[in-house]
Order: sequence, then C-alpha cells, then structure tokens
Amino acid sequence: MEQRGKEQKDKLVVEFFQTMCAIRRLNWDSLLREVSRREVHFLKTIEQFHCMHPDIPGMYVNDLAEQLGITKSGVSKMLRHLEERGLVERRVDPDNRRNTFVCLTEEGFALGERQRDEHDAFLLRVVDSLGEARYLEILAGVRELTQCMERELERTNESKKTREET
Repeated sequence: MEQRGKEQKDKLVVEFFQTMCAIRRLNWDSLLREVSRREVHFLKTIEQFHCMHPDIPGMYVNDLAEQLGITKSGVSKMLRHLEERGLVERRVDPDNRRNTFVCLTEEGFALGERQRDEHDAFLLRVVDSLGEARYLEILAGVRELTQCMERELERTNESKKTREET
C-alpha cells in the first residue's frame, strides 16, 4: 500500500466527504412539480410494475407495501391521497375479491412522463454545461470509484467475519 503522510491522508479524506456532503445538499426536490419525493417513489414503483408486467391489471397493495418497505396502512393512506388527486385507482381482483390492485390512471402516467421530461431536461443542461465528453468522463470516474468502494467494503466485511470467527 502506498505510503502517505498524515496531512495528505487528511486532505484526501476531507475532499471526499466535502464532495459527498455537497451532493447530499443538492435540492433535488426543486425538480419536482406537483408531487413530493415520497409520492414520486410510490408512483414510480407502480409504473415500473406496469412496465414489467403489462399483462397484469395492477400491483397488489401488499406487494407495494413490501416493495416500499412500509406498512400496508401507510400504503393505504398514501394511496387515498393519490386517489383523491386522480393519479391512481384501486380495483378489486376479480379472481380473489380479498385482494386489491393499484393502477396508475392516465393522469398518473402523464405526471410520471412530465417528471421524467423535467429530470431529462435538467441532466441535459448539466451535460451542456460540462460538455458531453467531460460529463461521460466524470460518470466513468464515479462508477469506478463506486466499484472500488464496493470491493473494499466486501474485503472489510470478510475480514471482520474472519476476526469474529476466531
């Protein structure tokens, strides 16, 4: 392992954490129109299910709760709110009347499309600002950094398990 002085190590660590904090502080909610971040998460989850299973009339409430990692009552509360706004609808499963499907309405799909357009426009402005080559170079660097960190975390966890076993 390469030897570094304490000052150099401190600088590298501080640079990393300052950059991560700056990214975390970005106001991503400013890109949202008409919906909250939590509502977007709900709608995207339902939309992804629609895309992956076009032959199924909707997503079960229980599956939505499980996928979102929240209680069924929490899902029901959010769905009531989204239903009142005309973004989703619930339908009783004709094959098992105890189950309820959740579907996006046309307005729900349209809202998702507007949100995607807004995000795409934002990212294209970033690409234009940096230049496409620089943008792709930065993304490749971030991807490489992430993969390296994943490997190091795996090694750390393996090492920790080995120490605990002995």
